[in-house]
Amino acid sequence: MSKLTLDSVEWKTFKIKHIFETFSGTNGLQVYTGSYIKKNEFEESIIPRITVKETNNGVDSYVFSDNKGFRVFENFISVSFLGGVFYHPYKASIDMKVHALIPIDVKLNKYNSQFLMNSIKNNINYSSYGNQLSSTDLPRIQILLPIDSEGNPNWQFMEDYIKQEMKVQSRKVASYYENKLMKLGFELLDLEVEWKEFFFTDIFKEIKRGKRLTKSNQIDGDTPYVSSTGINNGVDNFICNDEKVRKYANNLSLANSGSVGSCFYHNYEYIASDHITALTSEHADEYIYKFMSTIISRLEEKYSFNREINDKRISREKLFLPIDKNGEPHWEYMSNFVKKLEKENIEKTLNHIYIYIYIMAKKLENKYLLKNTLWKEFFIEDICEIKSGKDIYERDRIEGQIPYVTATANNNGIGYFISNTNATLQEKCISVNRNGSVGYSFYHSYPALFGNDTRKLIPKYEDAHVAKFISFMISSQKEKYGYGYKMGTARLKRQKILLPINEDESINYEFMKKYIIIQEIISIYSILDYYKQN
Repeated sequence: MSKLTLDSVEWKTFKIKHIFETFSGTNGLQVYTGSYIKKNEFEESIIPRITVKETNNGVDSYVFSDNKGFRVFENFISVSFLGGVFYHPYKASIDMKVHALIPIDVKLNKYNSQFLMNSIKNNINYSSYGNQLSSTDLPRIQILLPIDSEGNPNWQFMEDYIKQEMKVQSRKVASYYENKLMKLGFELLDLEVEWKEFFFTDIFKEIKRGKRLTKSNQIDGDTPYVSSTGINNGVDNFICNDEKVRKYANNLSLANSGSVGSCFYHNYEYIASDHITALTSEHADEYIYKFMSTIISRLEEKYSFNREINDKRISREKLFLPIDKNGEPHWEYMSNFVKKLEKENIEKTLNHIYIYIYIMAKKLENKYLLKNTLWKEFFIEDICEIKSGKDIYERDRIEGQIPYVTATANNNGIGYFISNTNATLQEKCISVNRNGSVGYSFYHSYPALFGNDTRKLIPKYEDAHVAKFISFMISSQKEKYGYGYKMGTARLKRQKILLPINEDESINYEFMKKYIIIQEIISIYSILDYYKQN
């Protein structure tokens, strides 16, 4: 099926009342809305309560109430009076400032609901308490939707388009986690090496495109013809052409178009199409090529049918590789690693290295259980440098890309993204909420700004996994804090946390590091497995 585009269909404007269920209320035509219920009328239960909250899909709590105003809907889109839009395939109760949209002619699913939500968001501008979206305003709101030949909403196109886009996004997410899993695996298996980025031109002595050969000019034969397919090792045909072709052997082929980013090793002679760039290294053996092919294949997330890999782009492209003590590519390491996989009969390609890493992590999990180590209390000030945050007030904030960490318990503590900056800008540090959601702690690998309701901790032992462990141990004590017990700098300095120790009672940083790596690998593998299933 060809790629679906938004300009390949006709569009039409519809009012909400033409697409979603409405009824005649006291103030005219309106959509379904929730009702106000006092907090003491709720009891803890399993039904999500949807409020104007902008995170966690609008879910504020899980409750039940005998109040007749406790209105429950299922498989609907919620729109808050501030314009927050979420899809709920499950039964959920809505607050008085939240509206429920249920389509008239189609049943919602995770695909068409996403399309509808995007359209709704693009056509409502209610964003403040002084400009609220009421249940009678909403039916009149106009949204733009694709239509079929009869002028009706084209539900099939909406579903197919979102499926297509989700697939693209899934590949990007999976690629990110595959890269992360591989790096963690190297660390876990005591195959620790430093990594460094290299330009393709530094690694490959020859980077050369194949030559165009039309289907009609291909002569049947025995030589593999490698093109831009992502299957069969890139082999698209078998031919015997000798003239006006380019032949290669013992190198990598990289697809420039079609299945962009697909990369394969060829230990045989082949003919390359003009949709292929042949990559030849004077240092690589079979195993090194296999190692690099897996790394290079991650380019799939950057490119697409609309963005191909041309000669200029590939000259600027970088490859992330392990290095030796001199900072050069660690050829021996790469070769030995793949040999080890093959010797252990894992697979003959690196494509299944992820399974291998997961198996190793599960084997080591019992060794690195929290109960299987010695523990000792340490003052936080002995293991971290503690610094105060500095507020950037709402009136001064300028929207941007820099995370601004506040005292929230959500989104890794990030309350806003701004373009302001101040002296609190820091990366590779831990935040601890001194106010608000007191005691919550998060690790920030990226540069971020920190408000005064947080404290910034810079670990004296520089390692991301260790920092995550420390953050985890700080958060594990959050229950003892509250609005009447703040986590100020002085109190934080003398706060004690338990840490694993060696027999000489020194901090066991290696245990912390391995524990976090194992947990991350198991979690990442579950994510990758989910994306493969979906």
